Amino acid sequence: MAICCWLALGRADAQPGADVLTARSASGQFLAVAPAGPGLSQPPGGRNGFTLNSTLQPNSDSKLPLDPSLLVISCERIKQAYLLTLGRRDQWRGSITLLINPAPQEGQSPVLTGEYDPKGWNYRLTLPSPIEPRLLFRAIVQALLMETANRRAGAQSAEVPLWLVAGLSAHLQAENLPIFLFRPESRLVSSQIGLPGLEPVRDQLRRRQPLTFQELCWPEPERLAGENYDLYAGCAQLFVDELLRLKDGHRCLGAMIDNLPLHFNWQTTFLQAFSPHFGRLLDVEKWWELVCVRFTDVDFAARFSPSDSWRRLQQALDVPVEVRFSPDRLPAQAEITLQEVIQTWEPARAEAALQRVAGKLLILRLQITPELRPLLDLYLSTVQNYLGDTRSGSAALPVKNFRPQLAGARDAACRKLNALDAQRAALRSQFVPLPVPTQAK
Repeated sequence: MAICCWLALGRADAQPGADVLTARSASGQFLAVAPAGPGLSQPPGGRNGFTLNSTLQPNSDSKLPLDPSLLVISCERIKQAYLLTLGRRDQWRGSITLLINPAPQEGQSPVLTGEYDPKGWNYRLTLPSPIEPRLLFRAIVQALLMETANRRAGAQSAEVPLWLVAGLSAHLQAENLPIFLFRPESRLVSSQIGLPGLEPVRDQLRRRQPLTFQELCWPEPERLAGENYDLYAGCAQLFVDELLRLKDGHRCLGAMIDNLPLHFNWQTTFLQAFSPHFGRLLDVEKWWELVCVRFTDVDFAARFSPSDSWRRLQQALDVPVEVRFSPDRLPAQAEITLQEVIQTWEPARAEAALQRVAGKLLILRLQITPELRPLLDLYLSTVQNYLGDTRSGSAALPVKNFRPQLAGARDAACRKLNALDAQRAALRSQFVPLPVPTQAK
């Protein structure tokens, strides 16, 4: 797709001073500040709010020097695309100060700081200069998301999920003009520009297996560096694009962003906003699996044999532990059941273990034999429902009132798991061949 475009630079009131250069954007929301000379080697800390250090590191050597007058114009252009995607008018409340750091430390990334007072939230985005363009674009989108989400928040800031920051910024870059980020000495532009859309993502996912929904939501640090970041950003972009393609997807995504401060975790907000499409997180996971297969025309479910599927399901459900029989002996490896984890482990440790089990089940779901998939789904929904019950209860109730509810949730989950174990044992003979008896001579 190619389009012809003309971009004027718009209004940016540059105000040189003795020590700093400043420029304010046309809407007044963005104020860019840069020292006139070297300085600001450390970004300032925040108060009464939060500080978010970027953990995503795109793999690129291209760097963009930042100029206050051009930076605020870029921010306004990005905001226009952001508002258009969500179907919104510009009703900003929190100001965003862009602090350009001309002497960053090695490897320094953007730092977003939010400060709260009774009038609301305001933000400061510290940017190293020069900066990799995609890193700058994502930092601006993150600031816009935080500003939108916190309009209804009190002193407790909203939690914006990582996939939304990475996915929405990639979506806006791919579906809009790549010259949103102006360089010094920019002029009126008239050119033919091809918009990449999702084609680079399609090529990438035909070579590498897509991330699971679990990996998108809670990525390991190694997923966010180098070429692995490109895979994460591509999957997040596809995820956001497909959400927007749903009926009323733009409205649903906007409702999710607006209501993020109202709940303890973003998952609850997501399910409420997208309730016409998903009833449970398991429904999202199944939908995402189908999206990846349909999008790439590749079936990533190179399925295991029935016997291998049975064995791998057993391995996914077992929780490995170390057992010491005496102080002077090395620990031995053993496995315990999910029921033992739920009933005997401390809540925080049990939650981490159950999250790992859920992740294993999600990955296995792509490759398990179809006959065992309904049983796997029941195990997965039982684990996820237990995690959801304990999280929502701990956020809503005082500790003394939550303990009885936790005990009830434990008992209910263990009863369901016992029933599933019995169902799995009854199916064993269909998947595990019986040993052939040897004949006596």
